[in-house]
Amino acid sequence: MKNGSPILSNVLKGFLLIAGIAVTTTSFVLINNSYRFSDNLNNRLERAKVLAQPFEARTHVGSQGVKIPYRLLKPVDYDPNKAYPLVIGLHHGGGHGTDNALQIESSPYAQMLSKNENRRNYPAFIFVPQCPPGFTWGGIPNQSDVATLVFEAVDELEKEFRIDEKRRYVIGLSMGGYGSWHFISVRPKMFAAAIPICGGGNPDLAQSIIDVPIWAFHGEKDRSVPVSLSRDMIKAIRDAGGNPQYTEFSSAGHDIWNQVNSTEGLLDWFFEQKLE
Repeated sequence: MKNGSPILSNVLKGFLLIAGIAVTTTSFVLINNSYRFSDNLNNRLERAKVLAQPFEARTHVGSQGVKIPYRLLKPVDYDPNKAYPLVIGLHHGGGHGTDNALQIESSPYAQMLSKNENRRNYPAFIFVPQCPPGFTWGGIPNQSDVATLVFEAVDELEKEFRIDEKRRYVIGLSMGGYGSWHFISVRPKMFAAAIPICGGGNPDLAQSIIDVPIWAFHGEKDRSVPVSLSRDMIKAIRDAGGNPQYTEFSSAGHDIWNQVNSTEGLLDWFFEQKLE
C-alpha cells in the first residue's frame, strides 16, 4: 500500500496519543499543582507572608507590560564596595500568583538560604521571582514562560547592587527544576552552577551546558515528573563530555526537599563554583 500498513499507522497514532497525554498530564500537574493546596490556601498565604517578611517585595515590568513580582533578600551587612553572589530560587507550581509571597512558601531553598546561619556562612543576594498564573519558568513543552523577564530583572538588580557576575546560581524544584535546566540551557555562560531538583530538560541542548557545574536530584519513584527526565539529561551531558553530579533517592517520590536539604556539603559545593 502506498501509505503504509494501516496496522502500523494505528499503532503510531496510539503511541503519539499516549505520549501526548503523558506530556500534557505532567504539564498539568506541574503548572496546576497549586490546586492541591486550594483547601488551605488562606493558611498557606498567611504562613507565606511570615516567611517572606525578611525579603523585600519588588516587581519587574517587562517591555510588553507583563509583571513579575519578586522577593529580594540582601546579604547581611551589605557592603556596596564588595561584590556578592546572586542565587535565583525558582518555586514549584504551588507558588503561582501575584501575591508576592507564596513563592517563598513554595521554595524550601529560599527558606533554607534565608536562615541566619546560612546568611552568615554564605552571604549572597537571594532573588525569588513569582511565576504569574498561566506561565512557567521554561522547559515544559507547549507552555509559555517568563524566563526572559527573570533575566531582565537580574539585569536591573546588577545595575543597582554589586553582584558578582561570575557567581550567579540557580536552584529550583519540580516546575523550578525544569526552569533550572532551561535557564542554564539558554544562558549557559550566565550561571556558575545549578541545582535542578525533580525536573527535566532538553537533552538536545546538552552540549551547550557541559561546562556548567550541575548537581541534579530526583526521586526514583517520582510520579509527577518521571525520573527518566533527569537520567536522560545527565546521560546526555556525560555523553557530550560533561561531568554533572547526580543524586537519585531510591524509593523516594516527588517530595524530596528534605533529603536534598540534608545532603552533606551541598551549599559548600554550590557557593564554591565560579565562572572562569
